[in-house]
Amino acid sequence: MSSDVMILLKYLATALILTIIIELAVALILRVRAKYDIIYVVLVNCLTNPTVNVAYILLAKLLAISSNDITNYILVALLEGIVWLVEGLLFKKLLEYKKINPFLLSLILNVASFGLGLVIF
Repeated sequence: MSSDVMILLKYLATALILTIIIELAVALILRVRAKYDIIYVVLVNCLTNPTVNVAYILLAKLLAISSNDITNYILVALLEGIVWLVEGLLFKKLLEYKKINPFLLSLILNVASFGLGLVIF
């Protein structure tokens, strides 16, 4: 396997692991406690996190977007909005947790992981 592929896989794995840790911690703070709800938070992130990261990498290359370009911020906002919506819909369908609206829960978890991701990366 080429070193570029290995670097990409390490990046994707790191991003996913950190996202799961951050979002689980925040979910627990918000009193998400049911066993299956916790499992669903992890599984939903396993679906959306690698997908959004690969989509971002491919679209940024395809559109030749640099990290400081305004188009980059628009792309990130668009992709994060899609993640928020998909996760909100999945949480609404799957979670027993009803203390917070599933879309608000998705927003809170994603703001936490995205914000801390900016600090870390």
